Amino acid sequence: MAIELAPGAGDNGLATMMATMLSQNLADHPDRQPTFARLGGRVAIIAEDADVALTMRFTRGRAVVYDGIVGIPDVTVRGTAEVIGNLSLMETGRFGLPDPKGEVNRAMVDALRSGELRIYGLPAGLPLLAGLGAVLAID
Repeated sequence: MAIELAPGAGDNGLATMMATMLSQNLADHPDRQPTFARLGGRVAIIAEDADVALTMRFTRGRAVVYDGIVGIPDVTVRGTAEVIGNLSLMETGRFGLPDPKGEVNRAMVDALRSGELRIYGLPAGLPLLAGLGAVLAID
């Protein structure tokens, strides 16, 4: 499993944080490595209030984290830095899917309803987003 920062991404705090979180979670939870190995595609994350964006490109067991939007994302997540940060706190349930009873998950649904969080590329990108959520979960 390889997680890399693309040239220039080291100056992007969000990109550095996501790469570190991915690496740390995979080290702490080796059981998540098969899920990581199946990820394929691009996820763009934009923290609008912090004016920062990143792209994570997953290629079967490898992730490269870029500064800004690179290529055409399969899934784009837009929201405030706080809501983006909460993505890693989402509670997982059966089959690694988000637990609808989880407190953070309910808050995320509320953020989606209010427009504070927007996700583009669904439903086609749902497997990619669910897999990323399972790998990033800190529980």
